[in-house]
This record gives sequence, structure tokens and C-alpha cells, in this order.
Amino acid sequence: MSQLKQFKIRWFIFYSIVIFIGITIFSVIFPYAPSKQEWVTLFISICLLFYVLHQSKKQQFTYSEAQIGEVMTGARWTKYLSLTACLQVAAYSSGIAVLMFVFLRLENEIREFFLNILGVDQNVIVPLIVYILFFVNICILAPIWEELFFRGILLRRLTIKWSPQKSIIVSSLLFGLIHVNPLTVIFAFFLGCVLGYVYLKTKSIIVPIVVHSCSNILAFLQFIWANRSSAELLPTTAGAQMTLRISGITFVLACLIALVIAMKYYKSFRNLTLQQKNADVPFE
Repeated sequence: MSQLKQFKIRWFIFYSIVIFIGITIFSVIFPYAPSKQEWVTLFISICLLFYVLHQSKKQQFTYSEAQIGEVMTGARWTKYLSLTACLQVAAYSSGIAVLMFVFLRLENEIREFFLNILGVDQNVIVPLIVYILFFVNICILAPIWEELFFRGILLRRLTIKWSPQKSIIVSSLLFGLIHVNPLTVIFAFFLGCVLGYVYLKTKSIIVPIVVHSCSNILAFLQFIWANRSSAELLPTTAGAQMTLRISGITFVLACLIALVIAMKYYKSFRNLTLQQKNADVPFE
């Protein structure tokens, strides 16, 4: 645990700022580069993953103290994945509901803005490269570097001075904030709490990486559905009203299921303590 103090968080932040400055300059020079957002995200993920892996090798960090087979069963995988899936569905449905609500309130202005001011054609086709880059970014690279840093390094460093519960909440807040979008920030915070709990319980970084990746795969499938379900950029009024109703119902159901699952782990979360290496890992 003392090795974690050698990882300078401020240098990681400085490194991240330098990357974002470079990306900003690139965006100004090449404002209309094809699939720019996906390539930029890929570049950021690779840079941050490289930095975390380099520091891990340099400081000889150990992220896991237990084998997956020792601490995980099929039932436990099902519980963790079900909880994160409900959170992902709730986040997606709430985002769609908000968009449809705003669209219905400002439909005329939005249509005029898109068609007359921006001159955007309503028929939009997403290139295949966007899907490929999106999958690589959020389903492979992001789960690895985010779990190594936020759970493997930051969370464990916080537990040196704070309780596991407080450490999970603080690290999850920071994890949520990097996602910028307000709705995504809320979802990422709760996801971070689940992943932090899972990591401290299992003592294996592989478990939160897999759970995180599966959650993002669901987001990827939602991204495909959103872009393939309709060829039109702007929905009809009736379509927006129906989507709003379905999204609202889906959000409520997903939140209720997530709450039921989370309540089963609440007592375990409150009693969570740091376990020694090779100690038995209790599960509820």
C-alpha cells in the first residue's frame, strides 16, 4: 500500500491537462476532420492508459491480491452485472426522456435551427469507423485505464487515511466529474460506487474492469440502436411523445430494480473493511 504514495496524482492531472491542450489545438487546426471526436477520445485513452501502465511498472504496483476464481461465482457476477446494467439503462432512458421533453417544448425553434440555420440534412448515416472507434474507446480502453487509476490507485490511496465508505464516495465523485455531461456524471458516480465496492470486496482489479466493460458494452448497443432505429435526425411530434413515455417508464423501472439490488448490499457496504491479503472474502 505504501507504494501507492509514489504515484503523484498532481503529475497525472498535469499530464492530462497537457493532453487536452494539445487536443484543443488540433481541433482548432482541423475543425472538420472526419470522425474527429472518436479519434480524439481514442488518443486521450491511449495516452492515459500508457501513463498509468508506465507508472505502475515503474513503482511495481500490485492491483490484485486474489484470483477471480477464489472470490467470484456465477451468482455474484449476475448480481454485479445486473446492478450496473440497470444503472446504464436508467442513465440512457433519462437522457432520451430529457431530450424528447426539450424537443417537444421547443420543436419549432429546433427544426428551424437545424434546417435553416445549420442547413443540416435530416437523413444522417453514421460511418462504420465511428462504431469501431466508439467500441474500442468505451468497451476496451476506458474500462482498463479508468479502473487502474480510479479504483486501483486513487481509491486505495484514499483508504490510507479514510474509511472504505468515504474513499469509495470521494473517488466515485471524481470519477463522475470527468464525464462532464450532468446526466452522465450522476450515472458515473453510482457506477463508481458499485465498482469501488466490488474492488475492495474482491481484491481483484479484473472484476471491476470486466463489470465496467460490460456496462459500457450495453452503452455501445444503445448507441447502435439510437443511430439505426431511425434515419431521421429529428423525430416527428408523435414519435417524440411516444419515446418520452417509453423512456420515462423504462427509467422508473430500471431505478426500482437497481434500488432493490443495491439495498441487499447496503449492510455489507456499511460494514465494509479493508481485508488483509489472502483473507477470506465474504459475500452477501
